[in-house]
Amino acid sequence: EKRQIPLAIAEKFCKEIDFLLYGKIRTVIGFQNNAGGYELRSADFKGSSSPKEVTFFDYNKEQLNVFEGFFNFLTHQAMNKENILPLTNFLILNSLSFFQKERDRMEQHGQIHLFLDRDSAGIKFTQQALQWSKKYIDQSHDYKKYKDLNEYLIKQQEPRHKQSQRWGRHF
Repeated sequence: EKRQIPLAIAEKFCKEIDFLLYGKIRTVIGFQNNAGGYELRSADFKGSSSPKEVTFFDYNKEQLNVFEGFFNFLTHQAMNKENILPLTNFLILNSLSFFQKERDRMEQHGQIHLFLDRDSAGIKFTQQALQWSKKYIDQSHDYKKYKDLNEYLIKQQEPRHKQSQRWGRHF
């Protein structure tokens, strides 16, 4: 709810994961990668299980959307939920450290849309890719005032959410 991701989308791509850490059982959201490991998130935990790897959804499309993390991928799904069939392939890096390694996979596509974070590392990798080829398209201009696509979605929803929490009668 905090991230404005509809439950139906989260259930499609994520699992509830329980694990023991320092003698305490934790319940987190798990997003599986291609090697069988998971990105793990909760309100107070950010981590991953081994092996660490990217997540690639191949729908045999010419276009590829690249995301730094899975919440931005889920955000994209939420913002485009009316599209029943995938219009593009998806690559979720799960870490920018995989960006260079995934270049060959990215360049197998006719167009590569980058939805990287608007921090110094995300901007650096976006600029690097734009120098590699004209196939790369920076999509971060859509959320340029925010750190990432998910923050953009959250801020877009805030006025409606706050308005619905008013005290008093509604006429």
